[in-house]
Amino acid sequence: MRWGGAVGIVLLLLWVNSAFSVNADPPAVTKHPLAQEHPITIDATVLKPPKVWSIPGVTEPLQSLTALTSNHVETLNLRPGRYMFTTTSISFSFTVDLDGKLDYDKMHDQCVSGRGTSHLTLACRFLMPQ
Repeated sequence: MRWGGAVGIVLLLLWVNSAFSVNADPPAVTKHPLAQEHPITIDATVLKPPKVWSIPGVTEPLQSLTALTSNHVETLNLRPGRYMFTTTSISFSFTVDLDGKLDYDKMHDQCVSGRGTSHLTLACRFLMPQ
């Protein structure tokens, strides 16, 4: 009888605890700004014939059989930082800021668009140095 009473009290306490905590909101978890991922859309469909492309450290390398190709628009989840877009004929760096907005060197404005947005679009088949 002694153990039965103790078990009953424990079960009662667990039931009371769960009854009052069911409606409690879980604590909000906030990530450090540099750990937050942002959806970045990359449109390299201007590259004809389709070429493989890569963002080293994020996507498969150019030599991979599963590398991304320019015949599809892709959306990648990227953290704030500096990245390199590369194909066999094009290579340039771009950054993702804390708000998920893109920036890149102004000398690429003729062939790359999307500064201040989350959509990086290639407009040329080759990047010419200026």
